[in-house]
Amino acid sequence: MENQDMTILLLQRMTQQFHEADYECALRLGLDWDEIRVLEELSLLDFHVLTTLSPHFIRIDIQIDHAQLDLALRRVVDHKRSQEIQQRLLVHGAPRHLMSRLYGWIPQQYRSQRRMLHLDEEFPNGGRPPNPTLTEEETILTHWDHLADLDLAERYLETALAAKVSVRQVCRALSLREEREREALGATASVRLHGVASGAHSQSISSMTNRSR
Repeated sequence: MENQDMTILLLQRMTQQFHEADYECALRLGLDWDEIRVLEELSLLDFHVLTTLSPHFIRIDIQIDHAQLDLALRRVVDHKRSQEIQQRLLVHGAPRHLMSRLYGWIPQQYRSQRRMLHLDEEFPNGGRPPNPTLTEEETILTHWDHLADLDLAERYLETALAAKVSVRQVCRALSLREEREREALGATASVRLHGVASGAHSQSISSMTNRSR
């Protein structure tokens, strides 16, 4: 009975494709054009009779590739996990630019996902949140550094949960640290340039003094 059910499904699928002028499946299974034309002309009653006879002319040998099945199941789990993290990020205040960076979301997708989750309209377009307090920032950065082994999306989420702030605040704290690091690098480079210039100037004066002697 199970084999007959499968052959019926196969015949139904093929005839459905015939109505769409798609003959690839039938040809791949070995049917020739004369057989295809006869199948196309069958009445509903004739087709029903044919399906009862299908186990006699359709042989189905199905084998499961367990390695590929395991891989597919892992992908399903990973996809489900990714979807859950995306929703949790939004619920905890992930800004639009972060979702674009992590998942390639366009603005319309960001807005539609927020509407679907019935989220409020605070910073609907990913606007800048207020700066975290110094205590909050320190806590955020501490957790962020401790969670370096996580995937980036999970790292944002878990940092926000651990620090008891929004994902927006995590983004802001990281942005502030990057700004300070850039300023520090700029200041260091400026000092080095000043030192080089001062050294060159001193050498020039010394050379001029030696020549005057």
